[in-house]
Amino acid sequence: MDEMQKTKTAIFNPISPFVVLLVGAMVLIEFVLQAGERGWIGGPEAVGWRLELVQNFGFHQAVFEHILQGGKVEPKVIWPFLSYIFVHPDFTTMLVASALLLGMGKMISDRFSGLAVLALFIGCGLAGALVFGWFSPKGGFPLIGAYPVFYGFIGTYTWIRIAELRAEGVSILPAFSAVAMFLVFRSVFALLYGLSSSWVADLAGVIVGFLLAYILAPDGKDRIRGWIRAARRRGT
Repeated sequence: MDEMQKTKTAIFNPISPFVVLLVGAMVLIEFVLQAGERGWIGGPEAVGWRLELVQNFGFHQAVFEHILQGGKVEPKVIWPFLSYIFVHPDFTTMLVASALLLGMGKMISDRFSGLAVLALFIGCGLAGALVFGWFSPKGGFPLIGAYPVFYGFIGTYTWIRIAELRAEGVSILPAFSAVAMFLVFRSVFALLYGLSSSWVADLAGVIVGFLLAYILAPDGKDRIRGWIRAARRRGT
């Protein structure tokens, strides 16, 4: 009976409202674009709305170069570091990304606080943009879409599974099944559409999502205090 109750609780445990709101923003933007492309709103100019969003809100490698070279830092330079997440190349890509984010976000929300999930979203998104800016070729297509955040959630979930398996005293190898899925998904995507520079942003998301889990987990504060105490002992 207790086991059944635990299962029901796990199934119906609410997802972080931050994930719902952020995914809702992606869906809303895409529906506006779809309405414009079908001529329902905006007139003839609406056909070009997606391209305008990509140009203004996608993360361009030139933005990164501008900052590295000491260029003026203003809102239009800063917001692409996160705004790219909410712009997708088409409806199908947005739909898949949203579904994956909701599913993985639900599993992380079961164990992390709402603010921690929001921090993961922002941290993985920023990491994806920074690494893309550093490694992508000049003049290439800008980074758009929520996949770096989704892969960041995969990294966090991998950390969760490792912690659970260690607590059970069993092999941690099954924890890497989600990362294996990342490799398979990226390989299939590359075969179908060619390997784009965005893969480095996805990889950055996985790594940063895993590392952030150490400090954003419920026992993260205790872990940080332990690191500080250990550092002080080594310094004395």
